[in-house]
This record gives sequence, C-alpha cells and structure tokens, in this order.
Amino acid sequence: MKDVMIDFETFGNGKHACLCQIGAVYFDSTTGELGAEYKANIDAANHSKLGGDLDADTVYWWLAQSIEARQSILQQPRKNVVDVMNELNQFLSSATRVWSHATFDFVILMNTLKQLDIKPLFSYKAGLDIRTLTYLAGITIDKTERTGVHHDGLEDAKHQVKYCVEALNAVKGNKQVVSAISRIIE
Repeated sequence: MKDVMIDFETFGNGKHACLCQIGAVYFDSTTGELGAEYKANIDAANHSKLGGDLDADTVYWWLAQSIEARQSILQQPRKNVVDVMNELNQFLSSATRVWSHATFDFVILMNTLKQLDIKPLFSYKAGLDIRTLTYLAGITIDKTERTGVHHDGLEDAKHQVKYCVEALNAVKGNKQVVSAISRIIE
C-alpha cells in the first residue's frame, strides 16, 4: 500500500496550529482495505513552546466536543512534538500519496516539519486533497456512514478513507478526470 490518510487534531486553526493528536493509516485506494496505522497524542505545551499556535476559540470548541473526543486527546502518553513528527515522518516515508484535507492537515504537516527543522522523507508532491476529489466525484461526504469517535485523529483518518475510496472509484469511469488526476499523482 502506497496511499496514506492523515488527520491532525489541533488547538489552533492556522498553518502553525498547535498539535494535540495525529492519526494516519495506509489504505488500498481501490478496495479501502486498511493497513499500517499510526496514532500519537502530543504534549501541546511542548509544541506551544516550540512555535505551535494556540487559539482560544479552538480550545473552547474542544470543550464543547463529546467526552469521548476529549478523552481521546487527553490520553497518556502525550509525547514531545519533535519525537512524534520524526515518527510520523518515518511512517510516511514509503507513501506515494498522502491524502488529507490538504488546505489544513497537509499544510500543518509541512509547516510543522519545517518549524522543527525535520526534512520530509516523502515528496511534497505526495500531498493530495480529498475535498477536491470528492467535489470532482460528486460525493457528499456527510452521507458516508460514521463509525468510531468523531475528532479522534486515527478514527477520522479511517472515516476519510471511506469517502476517498468511494470518490476515487467514482472518478475512474470519467476519462477526463482520470487523465487529470493521473498527471497530478504520477
């Protein structure tokens, strides 16, 4: 498997958002079969000291989320952000395509690696956007059956795989879209 889905939980909403949890999972882009997974909770105080931006509105938003979601990001161990980003970087090193909400998660991934002076072990060209993909495929993501804890990084990544694969399979029948996507991801 060369496709991986990432999802970040944060205490901010900008490109330097303070991280509190990361989830990632490899998947088969045709069948949706899941592979290796990575999940880590991050010590937000540690990331904040190293330049992660805390946003009060986002923290208040977290306080209004389900108890399961809050417990998920509070679980120990909460690790040093440098250690987590090095582990994630290694996890992503064999990925050909890194799927996410590219205007959020991938931007934060690349900026956090840069901020911590960690050289990515994957190409910046690997970053692909599931929002654009679902738009092109005509998929309505809120119709995808939800399982797991909403706002748990790994559970969200697994959920995103479902509609990403549905969208990929939908566009395979559209030769123009397939041609455009092939040029982008090859």
